[in-house]
Amino acid sequence: MNEKKLINKKLADKLCLLLCTLGFCIPLLDEANVISAVIYFFTADQGALYIFIGVALIIGFAATVAALLFSLCHLLLKKTETHLQWIPAIEHILMITSIIFTILSLIAVKKCTDEDVVFSIGFYFVVYGFAGYTIITLYKTLLGGTMSTKTEERRAYWMLALPAIVFYFGVMTFPSIFSVLLSLTNYSGGSLFERGALQFVGFKNYIKVFSDNYFYVSLKNNFWIVIVSVFGQLPLGFFLAYVLTRGLVKGKDFFQTMIYLPCVISTVVIGILFQTFFSAHGAWTEIMQWINPVYEWSMNSHPMLPVLFVILWMYTGTYLIIFMANLQKIDPQIMEAATIDGATEWQVLWHIIFPELSGVFVISAILAISGSLKSFDLIYVMTGGGPAKQTYVLSLYMFDKAFRGAADYPMANTISTIMVVISLVLIGIVKSLEKKFAATEE
Repeated sequence: MNEKKLINKKLADKLCLLLCTLGFCIPLLDEANVISAVIYFFTADQGALYIFIGVALIIGFAATVAALLFSLCHLLLKKTETHLQWIPAIEHILMITSIIFTILSLIAVKKCTDEDVVFSIGFYFVVYGFAGYTIITLYKTLLGGTMSTKTEERRAYWMLALPAIVFYFGVMTFPSIFSVLLSLTNYSGGSLFERGALQFVGFKNYIKVFSDNYFYVSLKNNFWIVIVSVFGQLPLGFFLAYVLTRGLVKGKDFFQTMIYLPCVISTVVIGILFQTFFSAHGAWTEIMQWINPVYEWSMNSHPMLPVLFVILWMYTGTYLIIFMANLQKIDPQIMEAATIDGATEWQVLWHIIFPELSGVFVISAILAISGSLKSFDLIYVMTGGGPAKQTYVLSLYMFDKAFRGAADYPMANTISTIMVVISLVLIGIVKSLEKKFAATEE
């Protein structure tokens, strides 16, 4: 009975592939099968779009036929032959290729061409064939057939991991790749599929960004934030965590709560609070005038200083909690034994605690770098990039290009791509320093 069910499932996906192949052969488009459609799009002399449609149709048709042939080979030949085990993988790759290029070609036909194209019965053969093959393949892969323990574990892994992988690809990987592609075009908004909406311009947008003085102002301010985060928040957070964990001061719970409190307050509230505090008639000016009656506060001379101070104050609590949690994992008996053997507090710190927390420092540095490069909300509320765009950062610069005034989406995507590259470079430097430090320890 199981053998009969297995054969039926094997035949079902072959019939779906055959249905797709027939869909390409009978009229796929109005009054045309895939062959005549390819000839038309290649000979229409309408530019690169029509040639792309022809190439996509050829690839989709060829991959479907090849998948059918490989699938039949896999069905007819014995599975025990080891050199035939790669046939199912090739079959799936060909089918995925066919689905992708067929969808691309049909979207382009409907959305990008001037002709009023009507899909005929062949289109529905292809669509239902693809859908049936996908459903049957997923059923066979995840649920069908008797499985060994190893195969069952692999399938269970994919069943659990696949939704997360698809979700991550949809919300992270695809938008990132699409952003890079848009940075190489002149897209100015509207439908992506309208004719002439996208034109490849190469690195023209990158040249424009690197020629803009405000880009360098934003880059400089972002690097100041990175420096304050990595060399300010991390050391200060670790120092406070060490002091509280080792019990060098009383009132541990009180200080821990007070230091972490800014992290749970809304960034908008903090931005408005310190905007008022550092204003010309705010508390800072009143305090300084009480000390020096002729003092006059102006943000024009050092506009980033108040922002950097607030960033240092606001996010140090995050690293305090991270370091405290990891300091508590270190066995206190090791430190007690070192102290009994005559080790000073500095020697305990350098030879026991620092090596134990080296990985935590690296992770914290990566979080600080990525968070610094995407700083937006606090600066947007507190200064809005002013005065005279002197507190611009890359994220605010990108926001203005995309959503203020005349939208320049390619420039905004170019800036976002540069931000990702800078972040990866800085994280790479941190990782290389970690490896060098680990090698020195060994």
